[in-house]
Formats: sequence, C-alpha cells, structure tokens
Amino acid sequence: MATPDQTPLLSGQQQGTPRRIINFIGEQGFIVIFILWALYLSVSTNNFATAQNVFTILRQATIIGIVAIGAHFIILLGDIDLSLASNLTLSGVVMASLMVNQELPPLLAVLCALGLGALIGLVNGMVITRLKINAIITTLGMLSILEGIAFIITQGKTIFGDAIEVIKFLSRGTLLDAIPLPVIVLFVFYAAAFVVLGRTTYGARVFAVGNNSKAAWLSGINVDRIKVLTYVLAGTLAAFGGVMQVARQGTATGGMGSDFLFPVLTAVVLGGASLTGGRGKIVNTLIAAVFLTTITNGMVLLGISIYTQRVVSGAILIIALSLDRLRTVRV
Repeated sequence: MATPDQTPLLSGQQQGTPRRIINFIGEQGFIVIFILWALYLSVSTNNFATAQNVFTILRQATIIGIVAIGAHFIILLGDIDLSLASNLTLSGVVMASLMVNQELPPLLAVLCALGLGALIGLVNGMVITRLKINAIITTLGMLSILEGIAFIITQGKTIFGDAIEVIKFLSRGTLLDAIPLPVIVLFVFYAAAFVVLGRTTYGARVFAVGNNSKAAWLSGINVDRIKVLTYVLAGTLAAFGGVMQVARQGTATGGMGSDFLFPVLTAVVLGGASLTGGRGKIVNTLIAAVFLTTITNGMVLLGISIYTQRVVSGAILIIALSLDRLRTVRV
C-alpha cells in the first residue's frame, strides 16, 4: 500500500513520459517536419539538393533570420514587436533616399538607417515602460506610423539610382567566389546572439525578466532598462534588415517590408520561443527561418502558385501558435 508521500511520486513518474513527448513535439517537431520536407523535395525535384540551391535558400533566409533575432529577444521578455517590418521599410527608404537624393556617402547613409532603427526601438521601449501601454498596442500603432512616413517619403514611387549599386555587394557578394556574403553575415549575427544570450549578464537578465518580471525586479534587475535596451537592439537589427533588402532589390519602396512580419514572428514561435516569455533557443529560430524559406523555395520548384503559398504561410503561423500552446499545456 502506497504511503501519501509515494503517491505523488508514482503520479509524476507516470506523467514523465507524456510530458517529455509533448515537450519534444512542441520544441523540436518542426525540425522533424523540416527533414521530411527536405527529403521529399530531394526526391521529387532535380534542383533542390544542390549546393547552389542550398546557398540560394540561405541567402533568401538572411533578412528574415536577422530581423527574427530581435523578435526572439523581445519574445523572450514576454512582449512582442509588430513594428519590426515597418522599421525595416522606413530605415531602408531613408537610407536609399539619403544616398540617391541627398548624395550622402553610402557608409554614412547606412549608419543613419541603423540609428533610425535604434531610435524607433527606443521610442517603443520608452512608451511601453514609461507610459505602461501594452506592447501590442504600442507597436501596432508604430507600425502604422512608420508605414505612413515611408509612403510620404517615397510618394508611392520607387527610389532607385546608381548610388545604391555601391551597397549591392551586401546581398550579392561572395567569399572565395563560393560562399555568399549574406550567408556569412547571417551566421555571424546568430553566433553573436548565441553568445549574448548564453554568456552575458544582459542575456541572463532577459531570460529572468521573461520568466518573472516582478521576481527579477525584486532581485535588483532594472526591468525597464532591460526592456528598453532590447527594443533598441531589435530596432537596430530591423534597420539592418532594411539595408540588406535595399541591397538585394537595388531599389526602395514604401511597401517593401510588408511581407516580412509574419515570417519573422512565425520563425521565432515555430523555433520554440514561448509567447509567455523566458524560454527559447536562438539556434531553433535560425533553423525555423531557413525552414520557412525552404517551404517557399520548394513550392516554387514544385510549380505551386503564389496564392497557395500565402495559404500555406498562414497555416504554418497557426501551427506555430498551436505548438506554443502545446508547450505550456499540463499533462
């Protein structure tokens, strides 16, 4: 006959296996799907499993992946930033306008774009922490403001010119005539993010705030400062995404970032970062960003229409949110 102390122990042992299965599906299930999808494309198409296509996928994943780093940090806090794609757009438009219309040197124009992105992040962070306005409301409002300013600057037209040609190497350059420069940039950024989250006091405090902001505050952490710094970081990374997008297109438009918001957020959540904060692996966000790009790449190779691709993208976002819910369910 079991004693009262033994009963919970047996119950915990019985629940251990289901909990581990649910955790695995919630955190790593998308990787299994990724592998199966890649195997299917390798068999059903002739061009997928080639070095050229692999580098193409990684190159295409660069912008989503870099912006997703900032989104990952924000979600670790238990917040969300819906203005990242609009930040990308406005920063890119301002940079292109400074280079083409004001004839500003490329390096200075890039620095202005990054400064603008950081400023936007600072405003988001200050409004959220000082005015105590919900992050969704704040960044949704900022999204609309930034989009409006971008269209005011462009007047609905495309900004282009020879000055932009100078920065195209960021998107089209290669190392040793083999490895695309954007791929190197992508992995360098993720290596830095991995170190920051795993080896620095700031990274530990981001996790602490996301786990329990009140407990973090009681332990002496300046919660508001951590949040503001994180929004500034995310804004700067979004601006760098805008620089990369202009370099890729060779032009800038008022709506060039509109298709980035869903993939960025999906990559973070699909990669295992919990929307409640405090949990998430940056490496999984990178894998998820590449996975999303692989889905689009694969559907193009299979001849699937762009409209169907949008349906699939929406379905993946729902699945990602479902996985986040699965990770928090109690068994």
